[in-house]
Amino acid sequence: MNNWPKFLPLPASWAKGFALSSGFWLIVSVLLPGYYYYSYRFSTAYWRSIRSYDEGAIAFAWLCQIPLFAFYHWGLAKFAEWVESRSQNQPPTVTVSPWLHWREGFIAFATLPAAIVMGIPAIAFLMLPLRDSSGALVALIIGTAIASAYLYHFRFARLLKILVKFLWIFYAQLLKILQLLLVPTLTGMPFFVLTFVTAPMVPKQLLPLTTFLLVISVFLSGIVGYAALQYWSAHLVNWAAKWWPAHSPGYSRVQARTAWKHNKTAATQSLVRHTTSWHLAANDTTYLIYFNLSAIVFGAIGSVLFGEPSTWSETEEEMLGSAVALVWVAQWHFWGWCREVEIARGKPEAKKSSRDRNLPAADPIEVELNQLVAEFGDARMKPVRKPASATKKPKSQQAQWYVFRSGKAEGPYTKRQLRDVQQITDRTKVRLGEAEWQRAGEIPELAAYLTQK
Repeated sequence: MNNWPKFLPLPASWAKGFALSSGFWLIVSVLLPGYYYYSYRFSTAYWRSIRSYDEGAIAFAWLCQIPLFAFYHWGLAKFAEWVESRSQNQPPTVTVSPWLHWREGFIAFATLPAAIVMGIPAIAFLMLPLRDSSGALVALIIGTAIASAYLYHFRFARLLKILVKFLWIFYAQLLKILQLLLVPTLTGMPFFVLTFVTAPMVPKQLLPLTTFLLVISVFLSGIVGYAALQYWSAHLVNWAAKWWPAHSPGYSRVQARTAWKHNKTAATQSLVRHTTSWHLAANDTTYLIYFNLSAIVFGAIGSVLFGEPSTWSETEEEMLGSAVALVWVAQWHFWGWCREVEIARGKPEAKKSSRDRNLPAADPIEVELNQLVAEFGDARMKPVRKPASATKKPKSQQAQWYVFRSGKAEGPYTKRQLRDVQQITDRTKVRLGEAEWQRAGEIPELAAYLTQK
């Protein structure tokens, strides 16, 4: 395929394009006989022919592309697995997940409208010589197939993914705004009702105090509501992680969320003692204050530009509201969400204290031996690190001996390790620390640890 012209779609793109076009227009021709034929010029009759009672059939033909392309992809995958097993005389090692089949169907579903719009010039050109002929169906299929092939060739699905991701981020931030506004409203509803009931009985001199108490009550109840929402969202994510299908969208993200401190501790702690939920609630409350402050600032700007709020037109109010929302969305996306993830994941380990720094370094040989003991099922593992205040090891247990093996020094070892691990004899060359090499038989201190051979 290296010599294939870059401006022409690859064969796979042409195959997808024709499958998408023929699948759609053939279903339309069955549901609406004669729909694809126009007695007038295509440019004037194409869109006018779509009448209200035809929209259901067209939508059905459009939706049919999802299962059709999922079936195509499934069939090709099975055929590829069969070819692989026949060529290698063994069952295939990799199986395609069901989501990948359905993903092809959703890509086709999203590509079809763009292909129809982009294929209008080709369809119109192919229909010009047609008069009272069923060849119009062929023109529709070919024209749409050409546009579809180029869309598949230039990775239209990747562009859609980027666009959907951007729209989802913006949509999620708007949902966060609604959460910040609605939670205090719902949790503070009893205080609103209580204020309305008692307002006629409160003297006018106490109305500022009553208003202040109302604001404080709503504020505090909102914090409780945020904490409860964060706490139960952790339980929801943990529950979803148990049944979420592997290889499906969001699987890795959901599994990663279960490893966060917020999700781990939610399973063993109550709401009152779940500190991360309260920290997240404090973060939400902080950005609620930011949202209100930005609204006040833009309200002041609007008063300067448009006069008194009572005289603002609907367009001016929408402009100011959109500006407040966009500024807050930017704040949450770049700072609020990052802070929320940091809290939910848990803070990194604190730096070692001076007490920890005074502890002696772990003996690498002892660490390795402990790992071997643990691997073979002995639960009585030796401590790897002991505090400096502990009693000093006997000299025989200090790792300070080196063995000369295979032209290089190995160690350090304890005397017991010289016998049990290295199995030294009286002719083995050893040394203590940086001393000169000697044969073990020449050192009286090692006489009790020599292996008889």
